[in-house]
Order: sequence, then C-alpha cells, then structure tokens
Amino acid sequence: MEFNIQEWNGVSSTSLSDAMEGCQTMAAAIKPLDKRMTVTGPAYTIQVVKNDCSVVFKALREAPKGAVLVIAAHGTTDAAFLGEIVVTIARKQGLAGIVIDGCVRDSQAIASGDFPVFARGITPKSPSVNYLGRVQQTVVCADTLIHPGDIIYGDADGVVVIPVDKTAEVLKNAKAKEEKDRWKMDTVIPDLAALDEFLAKACGER
Repeated sequence: MEFNIQEWNGVSSTSLSDAMEGCQTMAAAIKPLDKRMTVTGPAYTIQVVKNDCSVVFKALREAPKGAVLVIAAHGTTDAAFLGEIVVTIARKQGLAGIVIDGCVRDSQAIASGDFPVFARGITPKSPSVNYLGRVQQTVVCADTLIHPGDIIYGDADGVVVIPVDKTAEVLKNAKAKEEKDRWKMDTVIPDLAALDEFLAKACGER
C-alpha cells in the first residue's frame, strides 16, 4: 500500500493513541530532540545486536525514500548509535526521520536542524561494530511491537505505531477524536451550563 502523508494532516499522537485505546504507544522516554519535530512515515526496522552501529549504515543504504528508521536498541544508554553524520546522510537519502530506543550524540546540531530524530537519551560514547544487526524484521522498540511498513507518527508528546492493516480505521477514529475535541474547546467550554454538565459527567455524577 502506497503511503500518502497528506492523509495524516489534522491528527496528533494524542488522537492516534486514543484511537487505539492507548495501545501501540512507545514508552514515554522516547521524545524528539526538539519539540517542534514531527515525523510520519512507514517503518524501516533495525535490530541492534550487542551495541552494533554498522546495521544503521546498512539501513541508510537500503531504506526507501520517505521511510522512518526505527532502531530497536534494547533501551540501552551505553552508547550513541547515531549522530550528525548519520542524520545528514539520512536527510540526503530522502528518509522521513529516525526513532531510536537508545541514545544519540551531536544532539545540539541535530536539534537545531530540520530532520526529526526521536530518542531515549543522549551520550557522547561511541558504539561498537560487529555486523550482527539485522534490518526489516519485526522488532520491539520502546515496549512496542513494530512490523516493517507499520506507520510511525511522532510529535512533541511522543511516538505511536499504527499497524499498516489498521491504518484506515485508526485514521478515521483519530480524526473523529480531533473533531470532538475542537467541539469541546469551541462550544462546550465557553458555555457555562454545558461546561458544568461536561464536568459532572466526567466526575461520574450524571
């Protein structure tokens, strides 16, 4: 199925997470290096083995344009698996962004740029090279199961993963949630009576 980024306009990680009842939401530690960063695209998965970084370069060669590199690094904070050079190459290759359950370095340079990177942490320590990592297999990244091609959506609040076979349903429900929230903001909250009724229901009183 061809990915159309325009279909994802008007949604957020919040509405997408709600549309999946909180499932497929990455651990809260995964955040953008700059809060203005957003990322949307099909996952190109990377499984790190024994702090190997060579597999990241393999993905840079093979991943298609528009893909989001999803690096399953076991949540380790022992080493940084990418920095400014990898990000510069990823941008040149036409990738959409990087999400890693691990650390990065050169964080100031990355944060000041326009290429979205979401990570668990930051460290200057370099990784190892052992050529044991693998790409394009099912991985668990930040407590979330991800298949190659699943849709990654990240913003200031975090990252959600939408199974590719449920995209239409999740998008429909997320957009409905966004519309309902706008109605609450524009109609319910300004109206004192409506607001009181809303709060009463939220408290379980009605």
